[in-house]
Amino acid sequence: MLNAHLCMLLWALLVALSFFAVAELGPTLDALPLIALRLLLSGLLFLPLLWRRRSAIGRPAVAAHTLLGGLLAIHFASMFEALKHTGALDIAMLFVTIPLLTLGCERLLLGTPVLQRLWPNLTAACGALALLALDQARFDAYAYGLYGIGCLALALYAPLTLRCKPWLGAQRSAASLACGNMLAGGVLLALLSLPGQRWQSLQWMTAADLGWVVYLAVSATLVTFWLLHRAIYHLPPATVIAYSYMASLFALLLQAIWFQEAPSGMACGGAVLILLGMAWLAYPTVGGSRREPV
Repeated sequence: MLNAHLCMLLWALLVALSFFAVAELGPTLDALPLIALRLLLSGLLFLPLLWRRRSAIGRPAVAAHTLLGGLLAIHFASMFEALKHTGALDIAMLFVTIPLLTLGCERLLLGTPVLQRLWPNLTAACGALALLALDQARFDAYAYGLYGIGCLALALYAPLTLRCKPWLGAQRSAASLACGNMLAGGVLLALLSLPGQRWQSLQWMTAADLGWVVYLAVSATLVTFWLLHRAIYHLPPATVIAYSYMASLFALLLQAIWFQEAPSGMACGGAVLILLGMAWLAYPTVGGSRREPV
């Protein structure tokens, strides 16, 4: 159990770092082809791991991968576009809505009870809202609305994965599913980028931009997917999803270190609420039995 929690702490740190990494990309670069490159590269990096376990994928699985890959594409593309209008910390704060949205989607799509998991999530969410009192927050309505759609898309991802399990194949591994979803999302975005010659914006890509794209593909996509599915094997899904709150807390700490400014009193109070909510969620899993993969 402890190893799974440590995996998710590393996941949260990598997610927080990704907000700042995305912000380093050139503002003139088009989000759609950039995200296409990121997802395609991540999916292709998975392929060597799956080569010896390759199996035929039917049309229903392709349709399911297209749907799930489209949700990933919407989330990542909205993040890139929103960061052109607001800061990395704002995006990190919006990211914390995903656990609550996921609980709602899980209830609607799967009919599973969520009340017991709601209160710890609300506690941590209140802490995350307190972090929004930072002076660096920009509160751009367009960016918030755009990335709000992206957060909803990611919240739908896990419940829809379970609903699509009969199409995807019950025996498919987590790495195989992640690979198919990322490749489908990358291909979809690559096709959407063809009209209007959007790929031409990448001619302004510098070596530094390319380095950040590779970093995002490896650490913020491939590694985070692997850590996420590894943790799901041991922890309840609600606890895994709630580590998004820790990502916002790590983003606050990174922001404070970068600008060499101490967080406000309200932000510190918010951090305490996040830690309290996460401890509330994690406590029932300590000493629990090993879970089967979902």
